[in-house]
Amino acid sequence: MNDFNDKKLEKQLKSFPKHHMSDEQIENMHAELMKTAEQYDQKDRRRIFMRRIAVGVTTAAAVVLIAFMGISFMGDDHANEPMITQESADFDNGEATTFENREEEAPEEEGTDESATENETTREETESQDRTEQTEQDSEAIVTEQSDEIIEHLANENYSAIADYIHEERGLLFSPYVNVSDDDLIFDADEVANFETDDNIYEWGIEDGRGEPIELTPMEYHDQYVFQHDYTNPDERLVDAFEDRSSMENNIQAYFKESHVVEYYVEGSDEYEGMDFGSINLVYEENTEGEWKLIAIVNEEWTI
Repeated sequence: MNDFNDKKLEKQLKSFPKHHMSDEQIENMHAELMKTAEQYDQKDRRRIFMRRIAVGVTTAAAVVLIAFMGISFMGDDHANEPMITQESADFDNGEATTFENREEEAPEEEGTDESATENETTREETESQDRTEQTEQDSEAIVTEQSDEIIEHLANENYSAIADYIHEERGLLFSPYVNVSDDDLIFDADEVANFETDDNIYEWGIEDGRGEPIELTPMEYHDQYVFQHDYTNPDERLVDAFEDRSSMENNIQAYFKESHVVEYYVEGSDEYEGMDFGSINLVYEENTEGEWKLIAIVNEEWTI
């Protein structure tokens, strides 16, 4: 109770009738009533105080919740519009980005883009080179395996089997020497398959040293040039590697630009001071289906 209410209560108490009560009784009753009123007043103050605490806690919780929601919305705005937020921050700090500053920053951004582009280009080039090297290794393994099979067929004079390896469009070129020319004979697969029974005489080129035309049947040419040595047990086998073994220019690589070449080489004997050496080169080219097909059989021997 406040002072105004206390005085009002006390005035009313003093106005009570005094008959049948002594002054002492009246004073005692007055003290008891004032004590009771004070107790009620304390209860009211505690109730008001607790109510204020509850209101204060509720208000604080509401403020925290509103602040949290505001931060969340601001975070979403930053995530969606980073450039605008950055510019706003610059203006808030009183340091707006000037044209000169943007010019200074531009080279760094441009350099970063160029660096990323260069790295991407380098990575693609490396991957492409790896794929090319892997393809080369695979194709070399294929032509080497095919060459071993063809050498076995040549040793058995089995040209009908060799016909299966011949390029469908290019046919099979025969050259008695490593200097290949457009005058060399070319046969298709069907013609090669019939070599064993073909008695026709063909001009296969010009004999080195004598200058006479090489006029032989297919099987005679086979014995004198194609398989004059046993190439099933060569002294050396090379894949896409070329050695100068005679005085004649070796133009196989230049003549067949998109090719693989497998050479089987047999050394010459001591009796002839190594001049009776011989080699056979099997040349391959890829067809439209990605298969490596035989396009030439080129021989080499000692020449003047």
